[in-house]
Amino acid sequence: MSWFDHMMDKLEDVLEAGDPDRLWTDFLGASHDVHIAEEALREAEEKLAAARERALEGDLAPALKKEMRRGRHTLSVLDLLREVGGDHPDLVLALLPELYDCCLGINKTSIWGREILRVLGRTTDLHDALAPLVTRTLGDKDEREDLEAMNGLGMLLDGLGDTALLARWHKAVRASQDPDVRELADAYEPDDETTGEEPPGEAARRG
Repeated sequence: MSWFDHMMDKLEDVLEAGDPDRLWTDFLGASHDVHIAEEALREAEEKLAAARERALEGDLAPALKKEMRRGRHTLSVLDLLREVGGDHPDLVLALLPELYDCCLGINKTSIWGREILRVLGRTTDLHDALAPLVTRTLGDKDEREDLEAMNGLGMLLDGLGDTALLARWHKAVRASQDPDVRELADAYEPDDETTGEEPPGEAARRG
């Protein structure tokens, strides 16, 4: 294509861009595309809701456990539990060990895991179920010296208002050889006046 032809094409584009009929046609085309996309999204959401309902009617826990242990689709599992966990506490309890492991960190997976357990903790006392898991973590030297794991555990216990387990965590991090881990204790000081009735996560926000 010659320079002249190229310039003429550019001029034609400019002229067409200012053509009211062309502008209106483009608008109608874009509006139609949006409508089609919205319809497709609505149908997809209806299919998702139906599939979720069918899944929850069965025993979904074994399949979700398998996925989480494999590290596959973990965020999808957590997303489901965030949405339905409040209405299906037994499902969350069945996945407690896997959810607990998710909580030992500061990434998105950990944040969602703590959120799910905080919601459950509003109606269910999780102390007895969590105690052996916390004991295992605090008894593992590598995890006890892991800054992110200890930070995540502190946020979990603080958010749940479990002062007994938080006191054990506090003692363990105070004894850490890592100064950064020891500093975590200042963010979650045990409060003898805490009754466990404080809104989940409130102490964490104060810290």
